[in-house]
Amino acid sequence: MSQVQSWDGQHPPLVLVVDDNPAIRDMVSWALELDGYEPAEAAEGQEALDWLTTALHEGRYPAVILLDLAMPGMDGNTFLQRLRSQWHPSLPQPAIVVITAGMREAEALKLGVEQVIVKPFHVRDLLDVVRQFAMRNGERR
Repeated sequence: MSQVQSWDGQHPPLVLVVDDNPAIRDMVSWALELDGYEPAEAAEGQEALDWLTTALHEGRYPAVILLDLAMPGMDGNTFLQRLRSQWHPSLPQPAIVVITAGMREAEALKLGVEQVIVKPFHVRDLLDVVRQFAMRNGERR
């Protein structure tokens, strides 16, 4: 796997993985780390929003958010609505990549996300998508 260049000179690109399945979070985070990213994990939408608040106070923000839609607690749709209403307009929007098993790609794209990956997926395909959006967001920084 190719290494991603650190985009601020100090930290690798940050990728937030929001999924209620711990096995998926672990597998995706492990693959991201091996590919040169800094993964962060949340099990549901409110946990992800809380994590984002802390990260933003530290001057960090994710290049990409990998988001499951079907989660207990705050689901992916509600998370997207709150994220968009709370995101500071001076910061680049993170690319949102939905990872879903229960929705067709065309339906998920109506949510205004950059990409949809249908479960089951190959981790190499996921990393290709993350790489594409992390580079794009790094250039806008």
